[in-house]
Amino acid sequence: MGRSTEKISRLAIIAALATGLLAGCSGQKEAAKPSPTIDESLKRYEAEFTPSDYDPEPGGRSTRSGTGTGEVPDTTTVEPSTPSSMEMVSGFRVQLIATTSIDEASAKKAEAEGMFPGEWVYVEYDPPTYKVRAGNFQSRVEADRFVKLASSRGFQDAWPVPQRVYKQPPSPQRPAPEGEKK
Repeated sequence: MGRSTEKISRLAIIAALATGLLAGCSGQKEAAKPSPTIDESLKRYEAEFTPSDYDPEPGGRSTRSGTGTGEVPDTTTVEPSTPSSMEMVSGFRVQLIATTSIDEASAKKAEAEGMFPGEWVYVEYDPPTYKVRAGNFQSRVEADRFVKLASSRGFQDAWPVPQRVYKQPPSPQRPAPEGEKK
């Protein structure tokens, strides 16, 4: 049983006991020892709660995803996995396309990765739209240069988007095409 399930179970038991004790004690004028109220139990739970327990593990796998235990794996991550220790700064990415089709977004992402092997390409889901964005540019000038390059290679609607970007991302490592393997 995971930490989160154990904490939730503990909270449910405390709430059930508190409700049962309050209902059972309604006819008595005095109780020997006051039972903890739900508010006190909730405050104690919130004090012990650690949000980082729910963060995805490095490598794109969620701590809540299943490993053959019957749980459904977390499939919401659609961008490349990166080390969690990388610093984020204000910058720009270049939006190449926006579509409501995940298949089209995935195809355009693969096409962009082939055209721009030195740039990270991301698919971001902003319901109901999948946005294919490229780069980790720290200045508008760099982003504008990439917009011109992307436009010349078939992404006519490319435009820079202000966004938090990785300050020093590693070079994207992609498998070599079939004809280039040594």
